[in-house]
Amino acid sequence: MRKIRKYGEEILRKKSKEVEKIDTNLLKLIESMKQTLVYYKGLGLAACQVGVLKRVIVALDQKTKEIITVINPEIVETSGQDIDMEGCLSFPEIYFSIKRPKKVTLKGINEKGKEFIYEGSGVLGRCFCHEVDHLNSILIIDYATEEERNYWKEKIDKIKNK
Repeated sequence: MRKIRKYGEEILRKKSKEVEKIDTNLLKLIESMKQTLVYYKGLGLAACQVGVLKRVIVALDQKTKEIITVINPEIVETSGQDIDMEGCLSFPEIYFSIKRPKKVTLKGINEKGKEFIYEGSGVLGRCFCHEVDHLNSILIIDYATEEERNYWKEKIDKIKNK
């Protein structure tokens, strides 16, 4: 299990680097990310959220209860739009209203090095966008309105100052 990096920590504002090779260290990282995701009851987790700047995400498919691992994820297609409340393990107990695609097609590599395409709709599609944003140093607060930021200001300040 790993410590979740919180808003205000510098690493969350750095871009993650492509994974060049799948080795024992990467597989250990992925396993610890899965354990961390389960422990915190999250829907998704990016490697930067556990302090590693690699393009790796894990996401829970709520329909199949499977945790999907995507190395070097790339959103290749989106359709529709939906606005919903969204939270983040790096922003505990804070939610913002965010517009995302309804359906997302993600291309990446699995732990065995095989390229695959995975389609996610609803919450899973939202999760894919959210985690890929993390890899690109984009956080949910970047989508927040001034009104939302003001509403959550006290909690945000507490997170940043811990």
